[in-house]
Amino acid sequence: MEVANIVVLKILNFSDTQKIVHAFSKESGYLSFISPSSLFRKKSCTVNLFQVCEVEFFPNEKGNFQKLKSVSPLLSLSNIYLDIYKMNIIVLWSEILNLILKNEQKNINLFEFILKSVDYLNTTQNDTANFNLFFLYRIAALIGFKIDSSTYSQGCVFNVNDGTFVSPDTNEPYISGPNAAKTIFTLCTCQVEDLKQIALDRKSRSILLDIILLFYSIHLNTDLNVKSIRVIREVFED
Repeated sequence: MEVANIVVLKILNFSDTQKIVHAFSKESGYLSFISPSSLFRKKSCTVNLFQVCEVEFFPNEKGNFQKLKSVSPLLSLSNIYLDIYKMNIIVLWSEILNLILKNEQKNINLFEFILKSVDYLNTTQNDTANFNLFFLYRIAALIGFKIDSSTYSQGCVFNVNDGTFVSPDTNEPYISGPNAAKTIFTLCTCQVEDLKQIALDRKSRSILLDIILLFYSIHLNTDLNVKSIRVIREVFED
């Protein structure tokens, strides 16, 4: 039996009594678990999206589902679960991370960043709309696709193909406008406390979300324009 600290990314019903839990762990990276039929009958054993837990499990050497033995929450996220806006952000994060981290191995810096981010979202009283974008843009560097902020200068546009800022005269495809590029640079370089200084309306946030999803789609060769994310975005943008 092994022990791991995890952040829950997705929960699926496998049968009437069993669940599949996809998670990102501190010790081993992305893991998928299957619960025994008795585990979730216990009232004390609940698993929610982005819950931070310590789990005991029996490893599967074939690399499929690990068998859960116990689940112990490590962090109370009651402020998130009682706030519909914060909950929408968590659902969006979980859908995106479950797609982009499926092949991610042990990455302690990434795990710690996710942990600190969910704790901040849970405890902050500040506007979290910009923090949602801050989180999604900062994750890129931690999984090996750093946006190169050193290439930014006033009037540049953002090239999602290589994560650099380039002259608007270039013929490269998939390029943002200069206003979006300036905001992307700020999101990649600012401190959390400075996020409230970034003035964005709903349309601007939607454009910036499209850009980062396209960036991940290109670099990870995966489709992030899936139905579940589109539905979440509609709720989030309203």
